[in-house]
Amino acid sequence: MSYSRPDETWGHEPPEAARPAEGPAWGETYPEEPPAAAPGRKAAPSRKAQARKASSRRPSPRRAPGADTGAYRAAGADGREDHTLPPPTPHLLHRLPAIAVVIVVAAGLVLGAQMERPVYAAGIAVLQIAAVVLLTWVRRIEGAWITIAVASLLAVAADWVAVTWTPVSLLPVTVLLALAFGAAVAGQLARRTHEGFTESLGFTMLLCVAVCGYACYIALSRLGSAPPAMYSAVVAAGTAVLAARAVDLVMPDPRINRQVTRGAFGIVIGTMCGTASAAYAGLVIEGPDPEHAAIGGLLVALIAVLSDLACGYMSASRRIDGAGTAPNPVVSAAGPLLAFAVTGPVVYLLSAYYMID
Repeated sequence: MSYSRPDETWGHEPPEAARPAEGPAWGETYPEEPPAAAPGRKAAPSRKAQARKASSRRPSPRRAPGADTGAYRAAGADGREDHTLPPPTPHLLHRLPAIAVVIVVAAGLVLGAQMERPVYAAGIAVLQIAAVVLLTWVRRIEGAWITIAVASLLAVAADWVAVTWTPVSLLPVTVLLALAFGAAVAGQLARRTHEGFTESLGFTMLLCVAVCGYACYIALSRLGSAPPAMYSAVVAAGTAVLAARAVDLVMPDPRINRQVTRGAFGIVIGTMCGTASAAYAGLVIEGPDPEHAAIGGLLVALIAVLSDLACGYMSASRRIDGAGTAPNPVVSAAGPLLAFAVTGPVVYLLSAYYMID
């Protein structure tokens, strides 16, 4: 079965000049033909023939690249780069880091839970710092140093609490999250210029929630009967994002949005694969009920796929505004890191209170 990219450049072509009418205008007639030349002389060309000859000598209007080939283009009618146009699909090598990150993170969350808690927390801390740096690189907000400092300190504190607090609970992590919100507000107010205050504060809070989401995996690994359910939920999230990214390599079109380089088929197929993998994990792994695992896997897979897609929207918004964004490999790798971070609290609640009978 072959697949060809559809022509999705409609709506962005420069207006073409109207073609001359074939017949005379309403109420008009063709100009009279000149009288026939005498024998032996060459007849003078008519006005209609002269007009056709002149039009054939005119240079054809220059079309923008991709206007008639069905490929996305980033240049306008004048040949200059136009950041408001839909970008072309990134190169294959630029989309492979996402698949590698999904495999590494999913395997690390499952296999690392069987190690000592300090070692597991150290691995989680590496994922947290990587998520903070890459997402900040993608978003490019004002006062980024405040965002990185607050989120990094919260990551270390949340990991320490998740390892040492007894009994296991998310209450201390929630308290630290509230304190981080206050620190983020104070840091933004301490800036010399308050340009982009709301945007920076909102993004800082998003990163704080993300790093606390990774800390939820540490707390969940300490619960007696919850780790098997966590394994099925992590498998559902990893399979959903991995399937969505793999389908995008084969069928990048039609896009979920013209400005976001993600295919619509990948989002749907990824959610379905994540649900199926969770149900199968419920049959293989002793602990979670298969029916509960399937329903929980559907929620986890949907949240993971949409969180991964949100990173593409962040990159597209910066590019449309003309502020620039991170390279394609960075955007590709930041999506799965955000997906596993956002699904952390959901996996904790489902594993601790729903999947286990």
